[in-house]
Amino acid sequence: MSTTSFRLDDELEKKLEVTADRLQRTKGWIINDALRQYIMREEQKLRMLEQTEDAIADIEANRIVSGEEVMKWLETWGSQNEAQAPNV
Repeated sequence: MSTTSFRLDDELEKKLEVTADRLQRTKGWIINDALRQYIMREEQKLRMLEQTEDAIADIEANRIVSGEEVMKWLETWGSQNEAQAPNV
């Protein structure tokens, strides 16, 4: 495990100490957990942006299926005449 140093403002440092005491965890554990969660959220935002851009590209290229087509298909589910999924 590597070591990184950084500056905390005094108020944040006090809150970190109180939280560490309350949770009976080290400040390092809390910092690692917080940073891990932050990075996961940022990665999720990036994935969502990429998916949105892909969806926009599909719309612009007319690679879409109408809601009406999807609903007609879903209505056949479980019936003897179950239809194939609509094609793009």
